[in-house]
Amino acid sequence: MILTMFVVAAGRSGESKIQVHHAADQAARAASLVHPRSMQSVAERVAREDLVNSGVGCIDTEIDVVVDESGSLHSVTVAVDCLVNHGDLGLLGLRERRVFASSTEVIDRWRVD
Repeated sequence: MILTMFVVAAGRSGESKIQVHHAADQAARAASLVHPRSMQSVAERVAREDLVNSGVGCIDTEIDVVVDESGSLHSVTVAVDCLVNHGDLGLLGLRERRVFASSTEVIDRWRVD
């Protein structure tokens, strides 16, 4: 039984990392397509929706958006930090795990308002 719980915990940890990275990718892509004033709100909305739709049980989620305009190609980086609840695996001593992912997209200057 304990071995099965460890396998479940490992699977959930791997899957939550993949899903948080996917949310960061989707948020960065969405932010790269809108006006710079809207990037923060669009990225937050898209990342939160993606996490909910994927079933990741985030207790606390932080989403940061950074726009880099230093070179000829401007980019936006979205970082998603999620505290994943593993409360039902308490027998193993697992409660929460922090998962972090970031993604960078070039701002599509032809599609921005």
